[in-house]
Amino acid sequence: MQSATRPAAAPNREPTRDDRPAVLLVVFGFSMGLGVGTVAIPLLALSAGYAPALVGFLVATAAATQLGTRLGLPWLLGRFRDRSLIGASSLMMVAAFGLLLVSTALPVFVAAQLLQGGARAIFWTSSQTHAVRGPGRPVRRLIEMNVAGNLGTLTGPALAGMLALMGLPVALGAAAAGAFAAYLGSRHLSELAPFDRRRSAGTVALLRRDGVDVACWASIVGGVWWSMMGSFVPVILVGAGIGAQGIGWLITASEGAGMLALIALRNVRPARVRPAVRVAAVGAAAALAALALAPSDVLLYAGLLVVGGAASGTVTTLAPAMASLAAGPNEQGDALALSGTFRAGALFVAPALVGSLLAVVALGPALLIVAAGALLPAVVVGRRREVSAPR
Repeated sequence: MQSATRPAAAPNREPTRDDRPAVLLVVFGFSMGLGVGTVAIPLLALSAGYAPALVGFLVATAAATQLGTRLGLPWLLGRFRDRSLIGASSLMMVAAFGLLLVSTALPVFVAAQLLQGGARAIFWTSSQTHAVRGPGRPVRRLIEMNVAGNLGTLTGPALAGMLALMGLPVALGAAAAGAFAAYLGSRHLSELAPFDRRRSAGTVALLRRDGVDVACWASIVGGVWWSMMGSFVPVILVGAGIGAQGIGWLITASEGAGMLALIALRNVRPARVRPAVRVAAVGAAAALAALALAPSDVLLYAGLLVVGGAASGTVTTLAPAMASLAAGPNEQGDALALSGTFRAGALFVAPALVGSLLAVVALGPALLIVAAGALLPAVVVGRRREVSAPR
């Protein structure tokens, strides 16, 4: 990676070049590899003889690493170029898959998950900072980037299922190839200088800034929704008598609704971002609460999953966009890292909290408590008079 200590004070190279095609290809390649790995890695662990509880521990390891890495991202964004961080995180993902192609020993699995969690944290934040600093409307660029990411994560699991018929190493090889393609694409991105963090108000001041606080709360809601989609929502669907194939289609429909919502919001005006984020965050939390209370009806579940998926997809993209709009030019990295940290924290904490509540209440009430807790900050955040961020 190229440090900022050399020509850090120099102006950005190629500041006006539109590298959106390269950005979209990089994000798609990384996301496709991640989507393949999401299916292939748990299957590989099970085929290696590891118990389901241990598989859950491995998934939690990646989530915890992602959270810990995000805490250091403001420092990284102030030292290295976006392009360098995108390339390095892509190579980290290649290494994670490569390790599992060599061995399935437990220490190797743990190392692979550590690499994967760190890679995901670095990649998503650095790609977001790169998008918002490119030419054109930053919100539109973020939406386009996330649509490309959704296409990758939707394609990856299906590809993994087909390639797994030839063997799980084949699927892991495809995941590594997708991540390596992202690395190659990163070499064609514009070279934007690192952020000058001396001109940032700092993490605490940003968190108190009107706009950033709403974005961080909305990121928590988005993280809670997707963490439940990957853990306890399928348990509810199984309890309702829905089979594995039906669950797969319902979750795919939910994720597809999120992508369609982003396409519909592609030309949203910056002034409309704030109300869209608030409405979507409330909608995602309300959909989760309704899932916890709903009777066993597949059509009702499908409707709630589509509504929640569209709302969460909106939050996932527009909340970081809102944080960047409230930040000054040299604060965007800190603001995006901050909103991402809250999302990563929710992804890690929410399943553990529901698991703890199950010791005293049933699954439905536990989900309701978590959904209400995610919704509660809406009463207070964003109520201050809007303060214009320095430009």
